Amino acid sequence: MAPTKPLAEMSWTDSNDRVQKIADMKGKAVVLDFWATYCGPCRKAIPHLNSLAAKYGDNLLVVGLNVGGPEDRLKIPQFLTTTKIDYPIAFPEDALSNFIFAERSEIPQTVIFNRNGEMIAKLIGFNPDIQKQLDAAVEKAVNSE
Repeated sequence: MAPTKPLAEMSWTDSNDRVQKIADMKGKAVVLDFWATYCGPCRKAIPHLNSLAAKYGDNLLVVGLNVGGPEDRLKIPQFLTTTKIDYPIAFPEDALSNFIFAERSEIPQTVIFNRNGEMIAKLIGFNPDIQKQLDAAVEKAVNSE
């Protein structure tokens, strides 16, 4: 399925109702993690995403995009009392969700963009092998010119 608009223009809304888009992040490597509170592999990925955010600091933006729906959105404050998330949580617009989930609907789906806003990897699920792929893609993205 073709995207309904350019990937760089696809956006998400953060918890302060600020709309951000991929094009705004030019110059930084970006990880968009599509997750939900009820997803076991998503919960396993969070500590690793925290460690990547800490390791790369200002060179990497990690955003947790909740795709669990309105009922899951209400559970996020409670979820955060037991799960530490060191990166912003936001909510993707429909065009971005439709693009990411066009072929497969499982979560988590983690998308990595280089400093030029180009998507260089898309990973589905989370396990030790996927963690290695994520680490390699993030390193490549951070070191891109």
